Amino acid sequence: MRLSYIFSIMAFFCLFSQAQGYQLSKQRPFQAGEQVELKATVGFIKAAEATLQVSDVIYSLNNKPTYKIDVYARTAGMFDLFSSVRDNWGSYFDTAQFVPHQFYRYISEGRFRKNEILYFDQKNNQVTVAKLDKETRKLKERKDHSIAAEMQDMVSGYYYLRAIDFDKIKVGEVITINTFFDDKEKPFSIKFMGRETIKTKLGNINALVLIPLMKKDSLFEEDNTLKVWLSDDLNKIPLKFQAKIFVGYLEVDVKNVKNLRHPLAIVE
Repeated sequence: MRLSYIFSIMAFFCLFSQAQGYQLSKQRPFQAGEQVELKATVGFIKAAEATLQVSDVIYSLNNKPTYKIDVYARTAGMFDLFSSVRDNWGSYFDTAQFVPHQFYRYISEGRFRKNEILYFDQKNNQVTVAKLDKETRKLKERKDHSIAAEMQDMVSGYYYLRAIDFDKIKVGEVITINTFFDDKEKPFSIKFMGRETIKTKLGNINALVLIPLMKKDSLFEEDNTLKVWLSDDLNKIPLKFQAKIFVGYLEVDVKNVKNLRHPLAIVE
């Protein structure tokens, strides 16, 4: 089982990129130093854990101030014995324009390795994909691609999503979006299902309910089987993911948070 696929879903990143035409919240949804920890289980068995982390340092890329955002994912318990995973995705995300200037992913799953860096030229609508050696991470090849304006990567897209004002989104509305992933633009659609209150380790929290419109494949047993809950506040952090996969039910729950910019929508 390609667990990196699960982790990319856990982070909810590759499903959100361009949201042009949607009204954004007046306040920023996150800040430097933010950290969100998630735990994945299959049935009652702990399968993996992931951390979403915004560096407390502001970096300069293309003469622009950027957040450095990292997602770390690793298997746990018997899943670690079956197929050890140590993955890292990251993005340098413009603090003002909310677009990426660079994306990287370092994938380590058992004997499988994949390393690459994407250099975004947002001014000229171009991205350069640098393929790196599986072991040394030295440059092997580079290729340029033309992209649509304000293209996002699989990490930055989620952080852009967090800025959208969902009070302006209608229940049942489908948002079709683009990301650049695996050397091409990939459109995805997501449906806003409404709001509900869910129980989490952090307390009962008001949540936005979303369903990515996805086809069944070797991992998912049913169409549109993935359901996602984000906090219904200015943070919009991931609270829970649930999906039916071929080995059972995958559930991902928020475990801990640090340095959130805004209070969570906890129901007292």
